Amino acid sequence: MASRIVQLWGRELAPGWSGLYRADGFARAVVAVGGARLERLDFGAPLDLDALMGGDPENLYDIDVMRGTVAGIPDGSGSVCGGEGSHGSFGFFARLGRAGELLWIMVLTDGNPFEAAEVRGSLATFTNNLGNSVTVDLTEPDFA
Repeated sequence: MASRIVQLWGRELAPGWSGLYRADGFARAVVAVGGARLERLDFGAPLDLDALMGGDPENLYDIDVMRGTVAGIPDGSGSVCGGEGSHGSFGFFARLGRAGELLWIMVLTDGNPFEAAEVRGSLATFTNNLGNSVTVDLTEPDFA
């Protein structure tokens, strides 16, 4: 059975808690220090998405992958993308596998929509609508 985050992605939805959600069901809280300025991302404790959804099943956002944010990964393993949610400050970026399946999604409820994505080697850079960027290493365990 597909994890909760994969099910939500398939319905073009994302949870309303900032975090990194992996297709294998693992999730971690994340704080965008500086809010939409994205000075850095700090990871917190593991999240239990099923428990969070059980306590607040309506805390979901409709999501749209924004045009211009899809970028292929040079090794052919898939792509990355970014986008926006149904609330103005909501933004996300994600990694997809070869067949377009969700591998992980980073949800930032105050990160603003991500309008650009670029991959150079193993580094993926996502830029929000304020021109602020965050870069992740796609070889790190959280983002592989």
